[in-house]
Amino acid sequence: MDEQELTEKILQIKQLADECLLGLHVAPSKTRKNRRQPRSGTQPSSQKLDFDVPLRPFIRKYAKGMSGPKKFTLLLARLVQGDLKKEVSLGQIETNWNKMTSAHLLGMKFNRFYPVQAKDRDWVHSKRKGFYNLRPNWEGIVKR
Repeated sequence: MDEQELTEKILQIKQLADECLLGLHVAPSKTRKNRRQPRSGTQPSSQKLDFDVPLRPFIRKYAKGMSGPKKFTLLLARLVQGDLKKEVSLGQIETNWNKMTSAHLLGMKFNRFYPVQAKDRDWVHSKRKGFYNLRPNWEGIVKR
């Protein structure tokens, strides 16, 4: 392929790209911005969590769209009612987690990698083996 053919092909690509971009602006109803927005309340932006809600509805309300380490931290937060000084055993967290593996709750089985990642991100701390408590910046898991 010589230089002129290559230049022509690049111009064709540019023209197609320009047409595609123009098509996005002409038909805004089909763009991602105008797609149906999630219902309010499904994902808190930076609101205070309501620890008085029973465990399963609490998880259903706040865990949507979270990663495993965030879900681990959220479950720990609910079990200690947001208190940084209280600690919970890993066994208790895992037991509660595995009662909520359905898709509309936690959506997955417990993985021992989650607490490690939560510790690496400074959301939780383990002062003694097998027990976890929250760190001050754990609330960052619910901020978007």
